[in-house]
Amino acid sequence: MNLSAPRLFLLAMLALALAACGFQPRGQLPVLSTELSPLHVQGLDELSPLYRELSSALRTAGVSLTTNPDQAKSLLRISERVSDKQVLTTNISQQAVEYELVESLRFSLRKVASGQQGEPQQLRVERVLYNPGTTLLAKQHEEDTLRAEMRRELVRLLLDRLAAQG
Repeated sequence: MNLSAPRLFLLAMLALALAACGFQPRGQLPVLSTELSPLHVQGLDELSPLYRELSSALRTAGVSLTTNPDQAKSLLRISERVSDKQVLTTNISQQAVEYELVESLRFSLRKVASGQQGEPQQLRVERVLYNPGTTLLAKQHEEDTLRAEMRRELVRLLLDRLAAQG
């Protein structure tokens, strides 16, 4: 394929514009500063699905983790963790048909060496689950899948905020 110079220039400018606006392919995690390593996560059970998702994403983003807060250069404190389900609509028999699923947390980052303490920030992900009341087993599986997706989104948002804090 032979591209003319103007087309090649236009293609290069388009690629530059996409990179400059912060465009990232879906699912791509930001690369975090090495100043965060090693990082200690407080406020989550190490066996929880959110902790496993977060630790995996942090390692992928280039951050090493430590279980000992005394060895950490940075402390990530997770608080006010919420996993909620609210009824949105009911049918004529007053049975729940739609639910709002919520996954949220509050976090703050402290860099031990500099003593810099970040302001607490709130992250929230919401989804609607339609449940007409039939096939209960399938709907539970759908809710579990949706919650896993929401946790991934919450972790991605958290990593974006950590990348912005430098």
